[in-house]
Amino acid sequence: MNKEGAVGGSVMLGDVDSESRPPPGRRGEINARLGAIRARLEQLRERGLDAIGSRGEASNDRLEAAQRHEAEASAAAAQALAATVEAFRRAAEAHERAASVHERIAAAGIGDMREHERQAALHRAGAAADRERAERARSLLSEAEQAGPAVSDKPGNGVAP
Repeated sequence: MNKEGAVGGSVMLGDVDSESRPPPGRRGEINARLGAIRARLEQLRERGLDAIGSRGEASNDRLEAAQRHEAEASAAAAQALAATVEAFRRAAEAHERAASVHERIAAAGIGDMREHERQAALHRAGAAADRERAERARSLLSEAEQAGPAVSDKPGNGVAP
């Protein structure tokens, strides 16, 4: 014990154990402050949950926008494939017409008959190749139509049905 009667304590602080409880007025202040802190913590927790909910809503909005873009892109791809089928079909018809013209010219004996026959054969081969390309594009179009959209149009799951 030191000369002021505090065991192991400082002269200024005295015995720490001597003040086990704050005075009644101070206790009320502490309880009031603790209540305010608890209320503020609850507000912050609620705000945090609201922020999480907002992020979830924003995430759903982004998902829905992505699904709309995917649907638009799929529709545009289908239109492009349909246009490709038509373009190859028309190209095949044009090759057939050109081949026919070269054959008629060769049969009439106008110009270099062998060259016209060669040109007719090239155009017939071009027509066959364009018909194959048109058929391949048509099969891609039908596969795309059968597959449907890559993601569900139901917001929230992002999984194909």
